[in-house]
Amino acid sequence: MISLAKLTDLAKDTSATGRQSLVSMLTDMFMQGGKDRDEQISLLFGDIVLKVLGQLEEETRLVLSKRICFEEDAPRELMVELAKDDIEIAQPVLENSPALTSEDLVEIASTASMDHLGAIAGRKSIDENVTSVLVDRGNSAVLTKVANNSGARFAEDSFLKLVEKARTDEAIQTALAVRTDLPEKAGLALLPFLTDELKARIGDLGADSTLVQLMAQRAATEVAARAQRLEEAREQTNAMIRDVVSKKTSIDEAVTTFARADKTAELGMLLAKVSNLPPAAVSQLLFSASDKPLVILCKANGVSSEAYKDVLTMRARRLRIGGLELNNAINRYAALSVEGAKRSLETLKQSGASFGLKTQEDADEPEVEAKLDRPFAARRSS
Repeated sequence: MISLAKLTDLAKDTSATGRQSLVSMLTDMFMQGGKDRDEQISLLFGDIVLKVLGQLEEETRLVLSKRICFEEDAPRELMVELAKDDIEIAQPVLENSPALTSEDLVEIASTASMDHLGAIAGRKSIDENVTSVLVDRGNSAVLTKVANNSGARFAEDSFLKLVEKARTDEAIQTALAVRTDLPEKAGLALLPFLTDELKARIGDLGADSTLVQLMAQRAATEVAARAQRLEEAREQTNAMIRDVVSKKTSIDEAVTTFARADKTAELGMLLAKVSNLPPAAVSQLLFSASDKPLVILCKANGVSSEAYKDVLTMRARRLRIGGLELNNAINRYAALSVEGAKRSLETLKQSGASFGLKTQEDADEPEVEAKLDRPFAARRSS
């Protein structure tokens, strides 16, 4: 049993050793009381230690902090002072002390160092008022730690601020991804920042993750939207082709639209429709080594030289055709007559040929045919 006389003698000793002994004895007296300790002992302990705290060496303050940091009825004012001390002394109290109120933690977090904020971020439970300050002031390490803390509670505004700060910080993003209390609004704001690798990892978290659910919903929405866009594009293509067939739209307008947009399938469908040929066969002509069948097809259907240049430009991008060869192709197109092209097309359709180089033009227009064949023969021999 500790005597008051001995405490009185120690209180008179103002040396560092005397102060250390006094605090050690008072702490022993406080700790021995346990949950049934006398209120007067708690008051005496807090009052005396507070008065001499500034005279204690760092090692003594650290021992004191570690011994009483878990005590629920530790003197609050003393705990606040210890929590504001150097981080080595403050950390046990900031991380563990149940005596510190939310108001105490808000006050400390509002001015303390990042190390102090990091200690607070590691508490078993943190309310929304405290996390609000941590999110406002914290650096990446603090934000990652508090976001990883399942015992931390966040207001929706704090979640949104945290998401904003996580734009380029994958550690914070990863911490947020595993939270089951992430609001949908914050989750939707976070999704655009995530890398494909992180999204893949999030996919393994399970259905309890807000982001997993949002990603699944977004994927379904995107698939539906993509299907809708494809359907709309298909309908627009069909409508334009119908307009060309019914003479509401010129074939040049449609050819130019499809060629400049690099819509090869749509261009093939158009030329097949106006020529009454299978779309698959016509589509293959667009990028075949020889452009003669394409020349015949376009010329026979009244495609102008200007519109055909757009088709050639589309071919040049895919086949890496040079300027000289492109110019020769334009000249070949201009050299073929519309009537000659129509006769060649009809001959091909009647014979069921698959657009070989030998056509009715060999008999009807030998001079033009020679012009058409020469460049291809030259390419084959080179």
